[in-house]
Amino acid sequence: MKRVAFFTLGCKVNQYDTDVMKASFVERGYSCVDFSEEADIYVVNTCTVTAVAARKSRQMATKARKTNPGAVVVVTGCLGQLESEKVMEMTGADIVTGNVEKSAIVDIIEEHGNESLIQSEDIFGESGYTQHGDSMQDTRTRIFIKVQDGCDNFCSYCAIPFARGRSRSREPGKVINEIKKYADAGAREIVVTGIHLDSYGRNLENMSLIDLLEKIDDIPGIQRVRLGSLEPASISEDFAKRAAGLKKLCPHFHLSLQSGSDSVLERMKRRYSSDEYAKAVGILQENFDKIYLTTDVIVGFPGETEKEFNESLDFVSSIGFIKVHVFKFSPRKGTLAYGMKGKIPGDIKKTRSECMINAAGESRDKLFDELIGKTEEVIVEQEHPGKPGFWEGHTKGYIKVAFECTKCRPNELALVKINEINGDFVVGCLK
Repeated sequence: MKRVAFFTLGCKVNQYDTDVMKASFVERGYSCVDFSEEADIYVVNTCTVTAVAARKSRQMATKARKTNPGAVVVVTGCLGQLESEKVMEMTGADIVTGNVEKSAIVDIIEEHGNESLIQSEDIFGESGYTQHGDSMQDTRTRIFIKVQDGCDNFCSYCAIPFARGRSRSREPGKVINEIKKYADAGAREIVVTGIHLDSYGRNLENMSLIDLLEKIDDIPGIQRVRLGSLEPASISEDFAKRAAGLKKLCPHFHLSLQSGSDSVLERMKRRYSSDEYAKAVGILQENFDKIYLTTDVIVGFPGETEKEFNESLDFVSSIGFIKVHVFKFSPRKGTLAYGMKGKIPGDIKKTRSECMINAAGESRDKLFDELIGKTEEVIVEQEHPGKPGFWEGHTKGYIKVAFECTKCRPNELALVKINEINGDFVVGCLK
C-alpha cells in the first residue's frame, strides 16, 4: 500500500481542501502518514497570503524531498496557482498545480509520477463550485465544512482572488448531506467556512448564507454551529434577527476589520468605514444577549501615518475583541498595494504590531474578567499541552478553557466554572 503525507499552510478552507484530497487518496487504496515520516507521495497544500506563508510553503516542499529523495513531491494550492514556475524552480518538486487541479490530484499523480509537470489552469475559468466527494476529518474535534470558494472584492493588498477566482457557492443539498454524515459519526460542532462566506448563494437561486444556516440548524445531532469570517456589510437587521433565532448558532463572530482608520480602509479598497463596522457590531449586540468578537488587523499598510495607526488602535480598543489577529503588511506581487508609495520600515511595523497586540490583550482581559465565577458549557477537545492533568475546549463564545479532569474524553460536554485568567485562555474546574 502506497503512503501519502500532507502538509497544509494557511486558512481553514485550505485545510478542508486537504481533507477532501485525503479522502480521494484513501478511496484509491493509499494510506495517510504524518508528514515527518517516509512516504511515497508528499503533498504540500500552499498559502500565499503573506510572504512568510509563501516561504514556508516552499520550505516544506524542500523538506519533503530531503525526507525521501525518491518520493513524488507535489506542490498545490494558492502558491502553485500564482507562482507555479518559480515554485518548481525553487523546490525541485515533481508536480506543481494550482487550485483548479486539487479535485483531480490523484489522477494527475498516478498519470505523471516523478515526471516534471506544471499544471495550473486559469482559475477565472471556473464558473461553478467544484468538489468531488466529501472531506475526511476526525470527528473528535470540530468539523469544518466549506460552502463557498473565491472572492469578488479585490482588496488592494490581497492576492486571494487571483489564487481562488470568482465567488462560487456549493449546492446546499451537498452541504447538508456532508454535515449529516458527520453528525451520524458523532460530531457536535460544525464550522461553516469559505473564502468569502458573505457571498454564499449569489450564484444560486433563492439561497443566501442565512437560508443555509437555517437548514443546518435543523440537522439532528449537531449542537453547535460556528461561522467563519464575515464582512460588516453582511450584518443586516434581517440577518441578525434570523441568526439570533437559530438554536445552534454560536454567538461568536469573526468580523473582518483590517484597519480602524477610514483613510487606510479606503486605500485598502475595503467596502466599509469604521462607522459602518461599529454599526454592524451594534446590530449584533441588539439581537443577541451577548456576542464575542474576533477580527484581523493589518499594521504598516503603505502610507499609514502615526495618526492613522492611532485611529486604528483606538477603534480596536473601543470595540472590545476577545482576539485580534495582527498582521504586519506583506506586499503581494500582482496586487494594487504592491507598488504603492509610502512603504513602512520593518522596525515601525514591528512596534505597531506589538502595540496593537498589547491593546487587544487589554480588551480581551476585560472581557475575560466578566467570566470569573460563571459556569460555561465546553466541548472537550484535547489534553492541555502545558498543564498536565488538564483538558481544554472552547465555550460557545470561542474562549479557550483549561480545566482539571481525570476521566474526560474528546467530544464530551463539560460544565466548567471559570476561576482565573491565564494569558489567552481561562482556567476553571468541573461543576
